[in-house]
Formats: sequence, C-alpha cells, structure tokens
Amino acid sequence: MSTRTGSCLCGSIKVAIKGAPVSTNICHCTSCQKSTGAAFASLAAFRASEIIYTESEPSILKTYDDTSSESGRLVKRKFCGRCGSPVGGSREGFEEFSIVPIGILEGDKSDLKPPVELFHKSKIDWIPTLEGSQLFETLPSTP
Repeated sequence: MSTRTGSCLCGSIKVAIKGAPVSTNICHCTSCQKSTGAAFASLAAFRASEIIYTESEPSILKTYDDTSSESGRLVKRKFCGRCGSPVGGSREGFEEFSIVPIGILEGDKSDLKPPVELFHKSKIDWIPTLEGSQLFETLPSTP
C-alpha cells in the first residue's frame, strides 16, 4: 500500500497515512463550519494506527477538545499551533479512527470524493448538494 502525505499550511506539521480511507464525507455541522472557517468540512476517516504526525518542533501539534459538536460527542480537533490549519481529529466513541481534512492531503484526491453529506440540516442553503451523495440530517452511527 502506498503512503499518502499531507501538511498544514506552513508545513510545520506533516502527516503520513499508510492505509486506505475507511470513509469520506462532507460535514455541514456548525462546529465544522466554525473550526474550518468554511461552509463545510471535507473529511476522510482512516484507522488512527495508520496515521503518523511529524512536528517541525516539539509541541506545535495542538489539540482542542470541542464540546460544542451537534452530535453531542466530544471531538478532539488537531491543529497546527503556528498557522492554525486543522490537520485531524477524532470523535468520542470512535477513537480507533482519525479524521483528516481532505484539503491538507497532497496529490490526486479524485478517489476521495465523499459519497455522504452529514448534518445536512445545517447546510448553508446556497451550497449545492454533491451529486449522487447520500444525505444524513445528523450523524449516522458509523465513522
């Protein structure tokens, strides 16, 4: 299996992923909107054991415990302490998986097209629905 790589905006945090994604999705929840500064987050879930983060200096990889998620579960959001880029996270109850923002990954991302949109109830109305995607008003019980 090939290794997929990525980084934060400033390059201080690098990520290497050895496995294939378990799932990909677009999340429209207000917590993802606020944490990304965008209308939605495009995310890929991988097995946490297949992801390696490398820091350019000690303690630059930060974690924010997001208790405001619409799912009601704690979301641990990882980000770069220098540039603020989100670089990953995990959701309470699914710690064996890590969520990586698709935008930080390098190379061809065509195989990462999300087939699912989560928290469609919070989608900004001028954002189109991705053609062919399955819509969930909230969060299904899988990663």
